[in-house]
Parts: sequence; C-alpha cells; structure tokens
Amino acid sequence: MQDPSCKNCGDILTLSQRFCPHCGQKTGIPRITTRSLVKEFFQTIFHAEKGIINLLRGLALHPGTVISEYVGGKRKKYFNPFTFFGLCVAFMVLINSWVKPESQTPGIRTEVINRLPDERMKNTYISTVKKDSQIQGFLSRNMNFSTLITAPFFALFLWLFFRQRGKNYAEITVAYILLTAFATVLYSIIIMPWHFLFKGNLTANVILFAGLILESIYYAWGLKTFFGYNTFAGYRNILLVLWLAGITGFILLLGVYYVYVYGGGRSVVIQYL
Repeated sequence: MQDPSCKNCGDILTLSQRFCPHCGQKTGIPRITTRSLVKEFFQTIFHAEKGIINLLRGLALHPGTVISEYVGGKRKKYFNPFTFFGLCVAFMVLINSWVKPESQTPGIRTEVINRLPDERMKNTYISTVKKDSQIQGFLSRNMNFSTLITAPFFALFLWLFFRQRGKNYAEITVAYILLTAFATVLYSIIIMPWHFLFKGNLTANVILFAGLILESIYYAWGLKTFFGYNTFAGYRNILLVLWLAGITGFILLLGVYYVYVYGGGRSVVIQYL
C-alpha cells in the first residue's frame, strides 16, 4: 500500500496525486534496488550523452544556429552550456597533462645572476622570478577560470559594436561560452599536440599563432549567424572586433603582468635579462 505522505517533505497526499503539491517530488518512490540503480545510471548517462552529442554536432556544423536556438529558448534540445564548458576545459587539461607532462615554470638563470652588480639587484631579480612563477602557477591551476573569464570580456566588445542587432550582453556572453567550449576541444585535439611536437623552436610559436587565428575565424562564423548577418561584410566586421578585443586584452594582461612582476622598482633588472 502506498504511503499517504510525501517521502520528501511529509505532506499528506491523496491516492490520485502523482506529485507532491508542496515540494513537487514524484509520489510512489520505490525502494532502491540493484535493478533500479542500474536503470537510473544508464538513463542518466544516455540522456547526458544525447545532449552532448547534439551540442557537439551542432557546434561543429552549424554553430550560429545552435547558439541562436539556445539563446532563443530551445534549452531542452541542448546540454547546459556551463556544464558543457566545464567538461571541455577538463578535456583540455587532460590532453595538456598528456602532451605536456612537465610545466615549464621560470627558474633562476645563473648567467643573469652573474651579470648583476650587487646583492640587492640579485635579490630583486630572484623576487621577479618568484612572482613570474606565481602567475604561471595560478593560470595553470585555474585554467577553467582563466578560460571562462575571457567570455564576458569579449562579449562586452561584441555588445558595444553590435548591440543594434537585438542581442543583450548576457545572451552574447552565453553564446560566446558555447563557442569557447567547442573551440577548446578543437584546440586540444588539433593544435596542442603539434605545439608540443615542435616545442622549443619558432615553429611552435607559429602553430600557436595559427591556432588563435583559426579560433577567431570559427567564432566569427558562428557569431555571423547569431547576429543575423548574411554578407561577408558582417563576417569581416565581427572578425575585426574579435581581433580588437584580443589585442586589447593582451595589452591589459601585459600591463598587469609588468606591474606585478616588475613594479616597485624591480624593473631595473630588465636590462640584465
């Protein structure tokens, strides 16, 4: 016989009620068995897999349509963008740990120490190396946050230049997060292994730069449809704004890096590097 009360909140139920009117939990919750546990596990896996596959396929073939549909209200069809982003960044970290097992953190260079004129300068140089290591360590440990924080920054530029296209700042941010997640997967599979293969020479930097250009082209391709452009001029304008945002962000990061590492009079050691 069915328990007349809700197993979640204890509210009294009638036999005809399928859901608790107080807390919303389904009535008639059966006891957990091995069979029910296995069934629920596979239902969860296959439901999530279907959403991820739909999202991956859509972002690969029709990125503009996917982000337009999600922002437009088709949420059931696709996987949650923030969960998807977290999975993609986790995949990138996994690939990075495989192709780049040892992080190249900055170390104290003996030849620089020998060039420095006194102990004060040597201590200053050691301080800059430690601060540089702290920054690289933070970025390495917080790769998901470092990647995610770019979305609102780029979205701000896109909103400033294309707000007349009828999209608000939050919608542009979500669209950019979806594109960033898929671009992260592509970068991990295509660019990262080649970058590791040629690590230590000029080719690695060329590959890295080419990867950034290809990423921006992918973003522009998806955002062109998202903003409702049908001409090459719209695609070009989006690409230029993305490059402007990227260059601006790079300059700001470089400024923050310089102040943190070489601020407070520590810049005197630069001439000896």
